[in-house]
Amino acid sequence: MSKAINPTFSDVVDIGKGGSTMTFLKNEFLWTRFHVSASHDEIFDVPAHWHETHDEYIRVVQGRLEVSIGTETRVYVPSDGEAHIPKGTVHSFRCFQREECIFDERGDPMDGEKELFFRNTLARNRPPSNFFEIMLICYYGDTRPAFPGHIQWLEKLFVTIFGGYLAPLLGYKLMYENLKKIG
Repeated sequence: MSKAINPTFSDVVDIGKGGSTMTFLKNEFLWTRFHVSASHDEIFDVPAHWHETHDEYIRVVQGRLEVSIGTETRVYVPSDGEAHIPKGTVHSFRCFQREECIFDERGDPMDGEKELFFRNTLARNRPPSNFFEIMLICYYGDTRPAFPGHIQWLEKLFVTIFGGYLAPLLGYKLMYENLKKIG
């Protein structure tokens, strides 16, 4: 596990209007903390997706978070502890509008790939809106969108074609290729 993080990176990144932030906690489990402010203008929503090489763990620190794992959807609160999402399992998250929510997320193995994914996703202090930019980040960030019917080989092929081949061919590049110390 590499923890050689670039010292020029801030540990806190804005994730939109209303004072919502993401913090990269430098603890033994490399948790990423999301703080969605009650004044956040839009519902904080992570659409259905899955990971090929990482399990994911979620825990709510404050407030409520709607989490869908596979076909089950439920609202998690701090007393629920960690929710485990095995690799290959479709999942999504949604905060409630005008409610403060703080939740942590981490991947296993803990290799820094989650931080790299989030840093590329929010490199411009907003989520990407261009299809090819999204597919490029998904391709390199172990994130696959879940289509109706969830056919993994088709979802993986889709991201590989659009994010692995077409996006670079059209000139799209990741803002950060690694988290290693520069120099």
